[in-house]
Amino acid sequence: MFYSTLAVIPVVIISVWLSGNGDHRSLFQNSIVSTSILAGAFFLFITLGLYYGLKLKDNVGSILNSERIKKYTDKTPSIDGFDFDPPVVGDGIGGAILSIIVWILFSIVLIFLSYFLGLFFWSALLVLAAMLYWIFFRAIRLVFKNSGKCKGNMIKSLGFGAFYSFLYVSWIYAIIFLINYIN
Repeated sequence: MFYSTLAVIPVVIISVWLSGNGDHRSLFQNSIVSTSILAGAFFLFITLGLYYGLKLKDNVGSILNSERIKKYTDKTPSIDGFDFDPPVVGDGIGGAILSIIVWILFSIVLIFLSYFLGLFFWSALLVLAAMLYWIFFRAIRLVFKNSGKCKGNMIKSLGFGAFYSFLYVSWIYAIIFLINYIN
């Protein structure tokens, strides 16, 4: 599945680029063209998969589980509070030295904050990847449960392929047209 994703991305980019090589199209038109190319590829994938009796096996397992989340949360340091009242010093040499010390302390605080933000970013990315995997894999697996009925029958494969392609792609067209209508 991962390799097919890596193959689809350049195909869509190249086909949109080649189809619009001599034209200047709007974002709306490019969205419709690229979504139509993806819808066609998705329809062919589903139809041929159903025709040849493709089955999907869940061999990846659970990406996120409570033990793995607990392992990551145990490693994060906790900060109870931060109270700092700098002493009031004039504009002389003491103020310059104090501003350099405060600048160094503030840089150290920013380094720790960037660590926490990075940890938050990667955690959020992992959760998003797990959700997308679950939605995509479960949806495609649901489609290919019908492959036993459609194996070797092109008419049934085309019917199921058209139905599921419409279900899985129509909402994208609805969002594109709604955004274009709002603008």
